[in-house]
Amino acid sequence: MKSFLTAVTALAICAPLLAHHGTSNYSTTAQTITVSGVVTEFVWSNPHVYVLFDVKDDKGTIVHWAGEMNSPGVLKAAGWSKTTLKAGDQVTVTLRPNKAGTPVGLLSRANMVVNGKPLQIGPEQ
Repeated sequence: MKSFLTAVTALAICAPLLAHHGTSNYSTTAQTITVSGVVTEFVWSNPHVYVLFDVKDDKGTIVHWAGEMNSPGVLKAAGWSKTTLKAGDQVTVTLRPNKAGTPVGLLSRANMVVNGKPLQIGPEQ
């Protein structure tokens, strides 16, 4: 009975690790792009925080981007809160673009520029 309870406890602890999707849908860390735009929404939720922002392309067309960040817990440890970014903030971000070519990317963990000031996200991944 004790080994059964140990197995069930171990499974309960490890199950979230099996559910994580990873970052295989993004380009490698060597393939990054830098874009600048205006925040439209900052989504502070598990399992990942997202920043939604509008970027003007070379033709002047607005492209709606989504940047995936780390979890709220990791960002909170780096000094972030759900009010760190607000709609209207000007951002410059470096990201690993989605392999499918859609305007979605994994934000660099090094830093971003918000309203002209560098903001630390966390260590580079």
